[in-house]
Amino acid sequence: MSSFEQKFRIFSNLCTEDYLIRYANKGLYKRSLKELDNGVTVDYTWNETSVSCELSEGSTCTLQDTLDQWQCSCPSEQICKHVLISILYYQREHASTDIKNSDEQGEADGVTGVNQANELDEVRIDQASSSIVTASRFRWMVESNLTTLIKSLNSSVIEEVLFRLRYPEAIKVLEDSLLTVHLVSQDIEVSFTEEPSLAKALCKVKQTAGNIAKLEALLRYRMQQGIDDTESLNTKAFDLKFSLQTVRECRVILAEMLKTGLARLPGSYMAELETLAITAHSGNLPDIERSLRGIQGELQLFFNRHVRFSMHTLLSRVSKLYLALHVLEQEKASAIQQSQLIGRFRSKYYTVPELHLYGIGADAWETRSGFRGITYYFYGLDDQQIYTYSDVRATYYDDHEFSYTEHYGSYIPWLPQVTFRQFAGEEVQFRAVKVNEEHRLSSGEGAKLTILPRTEVENVNVEPLVQQASTILSHDSQEVSLFSAPKERLAIFKVSRILEHHFEPSTQDLMLTMLTEASEELVLTLPYASDWETTIKRLESGYGAAALEHFYAFVRVEQQQIVPISFLKGSTVFSLKLDLGYGRMKRLGRL
Repeated sequence: MSSFEQKFRIFSNLCTEDYLIRYANKGLYKRSLKELDNGVTVDYTWNETSVSCELSEGSTCTLQDTLDQWQCSCPSEQICKHVLISILYYQREHASTDIKNSDEQGEADGVTGVNQANELDEVRIDQASSSIVTASRFRWMVESNLTTLIKSLNSSVIEEVLFRLRYPEAIKVLEDSLLTVHLVSQDIEVSFTEEPSLAKALCKVKQTAGNIAKLEALLRYRMQQGIDDTESLNTKAFDLKFSLQTVRECRVILAEMLKTGLARLPGSYMAELETLAITAHSGNLPDIERSLRGIQGELQLFFNRHVRFSMHTLLSRVSKLYLALHVLEQEKASAIQQSQLIGRFRSKYYTVPELHLYGIGADAWETRSGFRGITYYFYGLDDQQIYTYSDVRATYYDDHEFSYTEHYGSYIPWLPQVTFRQFAGEEVQFRAVKVNEEHRLSSGEGAKLTILPRTEVENVNVEPLVQQASTILSHDSQEVSLFSAPKERLAIFKVSRILEHHFEPSTQDLMLTMLTEASEELVLTLPYASDWETTIKRLESGYGAAALEHFYAFVRVEQQQIVPISFLKGSTVFSLKLDLGYGRMKRLGRL
């Protein structure tokens, strides 16, 4: 017997009925057995690393010691009955040979062939019974070195699974001839063999999505057994390559600027920063490039003696970048910390199995760089995190415009009959939606959205967002964090009633003074913009606000001022900038 035939013999013994049905399907398995019973035979030609199988009905196929690689003369792109027949026929012939050899050995020892066959059957029964106790056969799933198991997977697959593990996912485990992990909310099954390999696992989902499902099923099973693989995953997921020489050059040039001082800094320094920013881009250092361009912009304001120049802002940018460069140059930071310092050229989105979200308002905005958009805010009922979706357009071209009213009334990408105005005040459930690190939702294909009956806000646990008026502005909102980007500060206040409202001509702001449920006064500031002139006039005149009592105010904290986004009461959401035209404020006051 050749060495490959020995391997194939072991492989065929592993191809149990359950294994073949899960790899193919039950109907194909039964058809294969029927053709064998009708007299189909197979001739085998053993090669060095494969076996050529010629079926009596004319088909030919080539097999290896795995079902991941096979060839057949039939046109099927999926595993076909000819492959199953070749395996099943070999199993039958192999079993017949074992029985025949046992009979001959029994006669030579004075034991009848019938008795020997019976003993062999008893041994097989014992082996079948022992296969039910699968714990020892699948111990590799908890005992094997995870680094070895994921060696063949690329970092993007591991990174996506690492992100998915932040979200709960129920699993069901079935142990028979295979160990099957069912990811309940995704309705995906992954079946593991006794061989310690992710490649040998069976999953109906193919290609990259299949690799993600296999790894996720394995890791969630290990989590169920009390094993934390986070450190091993981080090391492989954030295996980064960047130019250390560029990091050193950046640190040196910043040190020279600090040593020289702004007063004696030559104009040619701007060209050096531009060259260094281009080098950082080539050296896979996206956040370093952005920081260099930010410093370049501040210096340009300084050289132009512009009123917007801020020494505090410049020093903050230089300090943070210098510290980041110093940490990278030391090469002592963990892989995940390095990835946070380096950043990404584009935000990466990951599929989350399920999200239960509660709409808390929408805010319209415009940037000085020529972008307009509307951001929709949602509260995660399972993880108490804020999720957003932004509809953004560039308006710096002459023929590009952005109408807030038009976009607010347009249809959402997930359900064509639902407008964004409705979407902002709904309770929804997403399945297979893509989310990035900043909890922004993607409108990409594949996500499934269900509109749920909206719970009244008074019955929703929003306590993690609730703030006190006396403490909200007590700490610096611009705290510098080296390993993370600055986050938008959002909060909710429980308001008893609106005390007064007036327009401040000197600052062009509408000031709304609230009395909170804790009997504290809270001042909300709505900055003036031409787009919101009508809105501000209506709010200034008390449009629907006089009768508004005992509601929630959802706000954003910006540089020692609190900007209102929306008011919530009962099952209604009122987004200040966008909803006045729909009469929602009056309806909110009547609740």
